[in-house]
Amino acid sequence: MTYAQLNAGISCNVAGLAVGSFIFVPFTKKYGRRSTYVISTAVLAGTAWWSGRMNTVSEMYVTNLLFGLAGSANETVAEMTANVFFVHQRGMANGIYIISVMLGNTLIPTISGVQAEAQGWRWAYYTTAICLTVITFVFLFFFEETKYVPVSVGQSSQAGPHEVEGMKEPPASATSKLDGSTIVRLGHRATATTLEPPQMKTFRQRMQFLTPTSEPLFRGFVTPFRTSMLLHVLFTAVQSANAIFFLVLMSSVNPIVFSAPPYSFGTAGVGLMLVGPFIGNAIGSLYGGFCGDWVAVRLAKRSNGVFEPEFRLYILVLPAVLMGSGLAIYGVTLDRGMHWIYPSIGSAMYAFSMGAIMDISFTVVIDTYTDITADCFVFITFIRNAGTIALPFGIVPWLDSMSLTYIFVICGCISSSIALLFIPLVIWGKAIRKASGHRYEALRVEVASP
Repeated sequence: MTYAQLNAGISCNVAGLAVGSFIFVPFTKKYGRRSTYVISTAVLAGTAWWSGRMNTVSEMYVTNLLFGLAGSANETVAEMTANVFFVHQRGMANGIYIISVMLGNTLIPTISGVQAEAQGWRWAYYTTAICLTVITFVFLFFFEETKYVPVSVGQSSQAGPHEVEGMKEPPASATSKLDGSTIVRLGHRATATTLEPPQMKTFRQRMQFLTPTSEPLFRGFVTPFRTSMLLHVLFTAVQSANAIFFLVLMSSVNPIVFSAPPYSFGTAGVGLMLVGPFIGNAIGSLYGGFCGDWVAVRLAKRSNGVFEPEFRLYILVLPAVLMGSGLAIYGVTLDRGMHWIYPSIGSAMYAFSMGAIMDISFTVVIDTYTDITADCFVFITFIRNAGTIALPFGIVPWLDSMSLTYIFVICGCISSSIALLFIPLVIWGKAIRKASGHRYEALRVEVASP
């Protein structure tokens, strides 16, 4: 298999990630989350078993596409549960989520590279398939439905005019004169509600495979595109696309450069080059989560208890600078054939920025548009992955026409410029958010209505 074919396989995977969210989220909103998790994990397990037995390039393309389609549930459905956390906890919750995602994107390929060198590449897929099969059965028998369906409980009783305990009102027709004007005193109607505690669901009810509700299914395919009219959603989509684009670029360059002289790494060595990005991303995600929550609380106290989602953006100065610097260090040191630790440091700096920026921007969307989070992240996921589909096809020609130094210095300037777009959002974000409030309200009502 050539590098061009492997890169085409990456494009198939990214295309599946972009399209899959539009398939899963509408069904998840209508029929519940349990079925989505079980089905998507089962498809991943079956595809992993198939990948271990594949013999042709066409099979590689198809399995990568299926991996992307099924794996897209991880990028959208998981964010639907983020609103169960308090505002000052959402940043850290998102940070842990991003660390978990990067664990699969970096450390697992590292382990797979070592295993492939020792036992052959098929066993790397078999091990993945075994783990996914176990997870599928765990989801099937132990994962409870978390979809909340509002139910009206209690009985309402109305008291007529002048019947509220402790209150005496004159009749509605009573009038009095004051400076020649007539004042009509109206009686008040009070409503008393007797609440009954909801009954706990049985284990069988909690393990229902489907939890249908009445909203139209087709609406879930249209609403995500309408969220692009909301500035904070568009900002997050651009930031995450910026982060993923250059991550895919580095992931595609790694096997080409490190397997050739002067490095001449084997499969295990190439895989171990992903340890640096994982460490950087973990630190960045914790930075974005912990510091973002802390800054949000501190600034809310200074604002007399009023919280603004844009408060979290103030800590993005450091990640915005390190993002471009990391890419430049990675490319320059690779081009000069310097010790592998230097490109590792550069990739770790970039991954730090990526983790922090994605954590903060995701949390800002959840804070701002809580009631339409799922639709927002469908659009964000689509933009994030769609912008990367064509990249793997152009990497080899790009490397042939330009040095690594020029490529990554240019990419570093672009990435930092995009990351610095948080500054206009800090200045004008609140005003724009207020001006577009009617759009959010219309989408919220549309999503909530049957």
